Formats: sequence, structure tokens, C-alpha cells
Amino acid sequence: MASPTRRAPRVTPLLVAVLGLLSMGGAFAMDTYLPALPDVARDLSATPALTQMTLTAFLVGQALGQLWFGPVSDRWGRWMPLLAGSCLFLAAGIGAALSSEIWILVAFRFLQGAGAAAGPVVGRAVVADLATGVQAARLFGVLMMLFGLAPVIAPVFGGPLAEWGGWRATMWGIVVVSAIALCSVLLVPESLPPERRRAVRARTVVRDFRELAGNRYFFVASLLIMAGFGIITAWLAASSFVLQGHFGLSPTGYSLAFAVNAAGFLLAGLLNTVLLRRFPPELILRGSVMMVVAGAAALVLFLVIGVLPFWLLLVLVTVTFGAVAPLMANATALGIGAVEANRAGAASAFMGTLETLLPAALVPVLGLFGTGPGPLVIAFAISAAGSWLLYLLLAATPKPVSLEGSRVS
Repeated sequence: MASPTRRAPRVTPLLVAVLGLLSMGGAFAMDTYLPALPDVARDLSATPALTQMTLTAFLVGQALGQLWFGPVSDRWGRWMPLLAGSCLFLAAGIGAALSSEIWILVAFRFLQGAGAAAGPVVGRAVVADLATGVQAARLFGVLMMLFGLAPVIAPVFGGPLAEWGGWRATMWGIVVVSAIALCSVLLVPESLPPERRRAVRARTVVRDFRELAGNRYFFVASLLIMAGFGIITAWLAASSFVLQGHFGLSPTGYSLAFAVNAAGFLLAGLLNTVLLRRFPPELILRGSVMMVVAGAAALVLFLVIGVLPFWLLLVLVTVTFGAVAPLMANATALGIGAVEANRAGAASAFMGTLETLLPAALVPVLGLFGTGPGPLVIAFAISAAGSWLLYLLLAATPKPVSLEGSRVS
């Protein structure tokens, strides 16, 4: 068992792979399920908007779970909260697969999201424990690239599973993945030694989050990640209905189209790790934001002139969606690098909550406007505009003086 490790842990390829797998858990639970959304609506007699509430519940649970697991990991170390979250992820997945009513499914998806939150929030904290600066940016980029594997793999399995056994089959597939994730926790060493842990109480957590919000550089970087994640959330929420309802793709066809789109995310993450060998994170972040803006602007243009066939939508979404990978990786490294090392868990939780909770409001809203691409494109445009404005604000914000030249640079 890895929890009582007595020697200082090192960043190894195995550790990065395991942290990537744990970070993928939530994304896999979202993406495997997407091709089955229309089947959920039919089987449980729910409207598309109510069906999409199962996505919202997952995202809200993930956001609130991060608020819990982040500060707790600063107090008790990284390993035990990671284990507890992985157990909850597995148990809630079983409950979701056995749900007989839409609101029961919504409740279990909320708990499933809360358990899945432990993987990414603790994973970011582990990276912050073991690396700083460009090395941290590179590791966050690798984690983001591995995170990008989930959208590539999950729908490829989710589509055939949905066609074969309906939405419950996809849920049982998620249970299998959560069981594998739980086993992988045994390979994670404890990266926060007892002497670096902090006494965390309710007042401490509130104070930490207040002070983090007052750290302007960190706060703006977190908002930038939130704006970028709005692109991901909008596509997750609307893609199954747009591609299947509007363009008439089958669940398997949708899965293949989504895999192509997600491959762009994966390749962009790989490119980011390569570029970080020669360029600073700030420069790559700027290029990523510009790419997001360009892709969203092209989508708006072709929507306005009435020429947005399936293939063009897929290409432009892939470009925009892919650019979010280096955007989030470098903004994460810069943001967490701007806080004290013993607050990495709280900072990761704060960042992850903003990233997840506010964009989750897009999900039921998009469900109210039918299956056409219009609402999706508008959501992309709003997120892209927010990303650009927040990047300009971040570039004009000085880094914390006390950390200049250490964690940030």
C-alpha cells in the first residue's frame, strides 16, 4: 500500500500515468454517458432538459466535491482523501446504474461527481507538491493530454454499449472504470509530509478561499480556466442532441465523430508539452486563447451566413475544443504557482470549483433551445470572448512578489 511511504516521492512516468487515469475518471463518467442521453429520456420518460440535469448534477457534485477534498488533502495528506473519493465514485456509479427514476439518477450522478472530484483536485495538488515552474506546466500539460484520452476512448465504448444495452450498460461500463481507478490509488505515494500539513477547520477553509480570491493573479487565472471549460461544457451538453437529433447520426456514429473531435484535444495537449521545452507558459497561453477566439469566431460567421454542414462544424469545434487543452494546462500552472505550496489543495479546489460549477449552468439552458447548432455556437462565442478578456487581464496583473522567481516562474 502506498499511503505509509517513508521516502520522498519522485515524479515518475508511472505516477504521471496514474494521476492521469484518476483525472480521467470524471471525464470518462461524463463522456461514456453522452451517447445514451436520448435513451435515458425515452426509458425514464424525461424531457431533454431534465435528462441534461443528470449532467448538471454530476458537474455540481464535482464542483462541491473539490471544495471538500482540496482543503481536506491539505490537512490529512493526499492519499486518504483520494481513496475516500474513489470509493464514493464506485458506490455512486452502482447506484446510478440501478436507478429506476430520473430524479434518483440525478441524485446518484451528483454523488458520483462528488467522488470523481477527488482525482483531479488531489492530482493537481500532488503535482504542485512535487514540481514548480516550467516543470509543473509540463506535468499539468501531460495530465491534460491524458485527460483528453477520456473523450477519445469513452464515446467509442459508450456508443456501442448504448446501442447494445441502453443507458444502463454505459453506466455499468463507468462502474468498471471507477473500480480500476480505485485500484490505481494504491500506486499513488503520499506527497505531502506531515510537517507540511495545515490544521484545516471551517473558519480556515473560508479564510483560505477568501485569501485565494484576493490573490488577483490566481483568481484571474482561475476565471480564465472557467471560461475555457465553458467550451468543453457546452460541447458535452449539446453534442449528443446536435449530432444525433439535428444531423441524424446513430449513437455509434456520434461516438466516432466525438472521438475525432476529442483527438484534437489530445494532440493539442501533446503539442503543448513539446512547446514548453522552448517557450514559456505565458506565450503558449496567449496562442491558445487566440486559437479559441478564432475558432469560435469562425463558427459564428458560418452560422450567420447559414453554411454550417456537419463536417465544417466538426472541424471548427475540434480546433476550438483542442485549443482549450493548452489554455487550461498553462493557466493552471501559472495560477497554482502563484500561491503558497502548503495551500495547493485549497487552491486546486478553488480553481476546480470555478472551472466546473459556473459552466454547469449552461447545461440545462442549452437543453431548452432544441437540437440545432445555434445555442452551441453562441455558448462557444461567449466562452471565447470571456477567455480573451480574462487573458488580457491576467497579462496585465503582476505576479505575487513573494513568489516571484520561485513557484510562478
